[in-house]
Amino acid sequence: MQSELAHRDYMFKLVLGFTLVALLLGFLAETAYREFFEAITRLVSSEEYSYLLVSLFSVFTVIYMSVRYAGFSYGVRLSKILFSTLTALLSLALYTLSSFDLEHRVQLLGLSFALLFITLILLVYEPHSLSEAIPLLTPFLLTPLPAEFLDRLTPVISRYVGRLAGLLTGARVVEAPGFTRLEFVSASGEVAQLSVEAACTGIVTASSIIATLPVLLYMVTFSEDKLLKRVAVALVSMASALAIGLLGNLTRVLIVVYTAMRVGVEQAYALFHYTPSIVYSALSTLVAFSIVKKWCRFKQVFSRIAEKPLPPEATWGYVAGVFLIAILFTGVMSLALVSISAEGMGATSGAVIEVKDVSDYLSKPDKYLSTGSIALTGKHRDPYLTRVLGALAVYRVNIEIDDNIFLGYVEIVDTPARLHTWQLCLTLQGYFIRASWVDIVNNTKLTYILLEKDGWRGVLAYVLIPTTVRTGGSVFNLYTRISILAGENPYHQTDYLSATLVSLVKGQKGGKPDASSGLMTNAFALGTTLTIWLFALYTVVVLVWSHRFKARRG
Repeated sequence: MQSELAHRDYMFKLVLGFTLVALLLGFLAETAYREFFEAITRLVSSEEYSYLLVSLFSVFTVIYMSVRYAGFSYGVRLSKILFSTLTALLSLALYTLSSFDLEHRVQLLGLSFALLFITLILLVYEPHSLSEAIPLLTPFLLTPLPAEFLDRLTPVISRYVGRLAGLLTGARVVEAPGFTRLEFVSASGEVAQLSVEAACTGIVTASSIIATLPVLLYMVTFSEDKLLKRVAVALVSMASALAIGLLGNLTRVLIVVYTAMRVGVEQAYALFHYTPSIVYSALSTLVAFSIVKKWCRFKQVFSRIAEKPLPPEATWGYVAGVFLIAILFTGVMSLALVSISAEGMGATSGAVIEVKDVSDYLSKPDKYLSTGSIALTGKHRDPYLTRVLGALAVYRVNIEIDDNIFLGYVEIVDTPARLHTWQLCLTLQGYFIRASWVDIVNNTKLTYILLEKDGWRGVLAYVLIPTTVRTGGSVFNLYTRISILAGENPYHQTDYLSATLVSLVKGQKGGKPDASSGLMTNAFALGTTLTIWLFALYTVVVLVWSHRFKARRG
């Protein structure tokens, strides 16, 4: 029986290993994933994604506690090296794709970072069972939920919340296939309408559930209770989180309605932003933690480790070698990711704006986005769409080209993750979405939405352009979404709208061709295909080897 001193020395090594992993992740966050964490920092300050702060804390806490329970295994085997290599390749593939799919850039960077997080853990930690690998999946919760998911969830939840809010406040509920509104008399005596979707966002309910997942995964993995009890505790915790999220949605709507009735509509919308989703996600986490702590049993960390024989490889020399491998791996990955980022953004580079102050571009985007053949005129700021779409600024403009005038929109954001989908915004305005599709023209992603309202049919096309704003010694990385709305034979108009948007993008690039676009696209396709084939080969080899091993034993 090994001494208590030896076990404590082993515990110190595994804690030191986690500290090293945290430092290496910090290095990656400062270099290759700097944009991702800058975007997360901005999103955390918004009411929609403030839950990410709770998720970040809970993920690191749960992984640290899980690692201490299971202990590190410093064994180096071919299967571990192969699996780590495959996850690293998949991370590189997602990182490459983020340079082309700008709408989901933050989400793709988050998935790439989560895979590298898992890879680093696997270099010095080895789950002894499938259940002990479950907490390793929690880094994926650091990825912001895509707007498409939230915008589909929001109308469903808002319909029921709107009915209940109307019952409690006496407001008239106006329902349509695409939206729910509350009609009431405001403080000024005028009849006002509140779009429930604007105040009842799906992120509130989703964030309450997401925040509890790390705690529940930890409980399912390491609790000593029977499976039935663990499932019951998990269901109770999830139900509590769902109830908190729905009550949070209802509370936000009631605050807006009552404030609008007694103070004013603008003040009501301003007050709405002082009830961020972090309140509900933090409350959900605390409730889940309390339920798990009260009803589940866990062994002490040291007693669990002491029950297992220490691996003979866990010497200081061997541990130092594994740490060196992790450091070298991180350095190589950082160089590869930075190189991919430089090449990818070169292929999709957008507007470079020289101004005295960034506010010049935010207030006069039409001046800087117009080209020799395309003019943006009649600019009008739209505060409603600015609020609904989550942008820094939204303008209605006229887009003039070849003696034709189209209605257009210009949206400016500091990170593409802020943008809600046009499908939600058009639905809130009473349009019916008939179809939507994506086209790639000259390495530029164009999105089309076929819509209809009161017998009128049209098509909306948009493009997202990375925008670098330089103000003397400062550089601001923004994103500009330009949208064009056209009617009269919408399918016939798509080619014309496509040419207009591509011309706008080329105008911002100074007409320079994308020399590296084909290379980057082919590299991504080749890398992704190779990674998938390697994963398939790895799975087949593991299954065959496992079958032969069992056959020999049996």
